[in-house]
Amino acid sequence: MSWLTDEPRDRRLDNPPIALVVCQVRHETEFAASDATRALGIKDSLNWQTDLDESVTQSLSVAVGQTLTASQTPVMRGWQMRSPDGGWTVNIQPDHFAIETNAYEGWDKFKDRLENLITAVSENVSPSLRHRVGLRFVNQITHPSVEEPHDWREWIGEKIYQGQLYESSGDSLRAAMQVFEVATPDGNTLVMRHGFQTPNQGEPRKYILDNDCSQSGSLKFDPPALTQTVESLHKLALRAFEMGTSPALRKYLGEED
Repeated sequence: MSWLTDEPRDRRLDNPPIALVVCQVRHETEFAASDATRALGIKDSLNWQTDLDESVTQSLSVAVGQTLTASQTPVMRGWQMRSPDGGWTVNIQPDHFAIETNAYEGWDKFKDRLENLITAVSENVSPSLRHRVGLRFVNQITHPSVEEPHDWREWIGEKIYQGQLYESSGDSLRAAMQVFEVATPDGNTLVMRHGFQTPNQGEPRKYILDNDCSQSGSLKFDPPALTQTVESLHKLALRAFEMGTSPALRKYLGEED
């Protein structure tokens, strides 16, 4: 898979198909994250306006043996910080934090807000370890020429396009989704989910290209090193986007020369 080592382009598109971008960092459980004062410290450290909401979760565990026993875990209190327009959300929990947006405006802005969040968590919650770092890009691709499954041939990358399935099934094929996992030479992992579903009446056909990139392993929680890890995941996501889309589609989306 030579595309895993190719140098990708951070493409500028006039009409990017990105519906959601999420970065999540899992760390050891730190109940300091539940403290309201620390949550306010994180909120104040962000360089954008947010509304603060409390979230409470509790799970139930059941043990099956000669007798059935059930026990509840302690209540986990976390926080959500949302921009007034709902386009950006930060989630703070005792064992992880995340930032997501459905109004993606390019990697530089997303990275800037993520770096501020990482620094704020480091200063206010002080985790020692990070266990998993994940970066996910969900693309919803549409094109006016697509009426049948086989019409995606021109727009989806030839390495993942399921031509034999799409072109042999005709109108009977209502949905198709493929999932594969790839390990990269630098120790990262890509899980790609791609395919389509028959749309509801009046809606355009959408092809989902969902690239979930991650790095697992318990390492010291170090903000600069964490930022470098996220950069490597972003590069993997760019490679996956190049593999999953055709040059014709990228031109249609308004790729800059």
